[in-house]
Amino acid sequence: MSKYLGPQWKVLRALGLPLPRFRNKGNNPPGQHGGKRKRRPSAFGLQLKEKQKIMYLYGLRDKQLKNECIKAKSKPGGVGVNLLTSLESRLDNLVFRSGLVNTRRFARQLVSQGHILVNDKKVKIPSYKVKREQKIGLKKDRMKENKLIKNSLEQNIKFPSFLDFDREKLIITYLRYPSAEEVSPGNNIDTSLIIEWYNKKI
Repeated sequence: MSKYLGPQWKVLRALGLPLPRFRNKGNNPPGQHGGKRKRRPSAFGLQLKEKQKIMYLYGLRDKQLKNECIKAKSKPGGVGVNLLTSLESRLDNLVFRSGLVNTRRFARQLVSQGHILVNDKKVKIPSYKVKREQKIGLKKDRMKENKLIKNSLEQNIKFPSFLDFDREKLIITYLRYPSAEEVSPGNNIDTSLIIEWYNKKI
């Protein structure tokens, strides 16, 4: 699947996912009157939609998501929880979840352009898995004056309890891996359907 470069909020709206923080158009289906009632999708259609949801939400390619599912199955515990915990531990996701930036797409851009440090070392891989107690910060002080970052900070977004964010120093600490209850709400993703999809392909 090629990478989608268009407006992300339109895809999220079509898939029924929460819109980015800067959008305020509601989560109605696309269309002039909120779309028309459609037939109940098949099992294949449901699995495909859930796969698309998680891919667009975390900015993954199909091969990346497949590899994440393989790793999640190899670990003890629930496969779905393992999958979401792994995705939540991505560097770009934690930068986004802290409220430092408004979108995961901007977070990925900051990481890939070398503006983000993990334990004072530059990391340019958005999918880098942050470990517990590691600290994330900006490489250069001038980035603190970035207009998009300042606008995001002014919104004072509440970050999840598994993070600590020093808003003065702009240092994010990954305190612990999130629990099952913390990774599930809000995303409205049925991971069991995603696992079923890839079980046919692994």
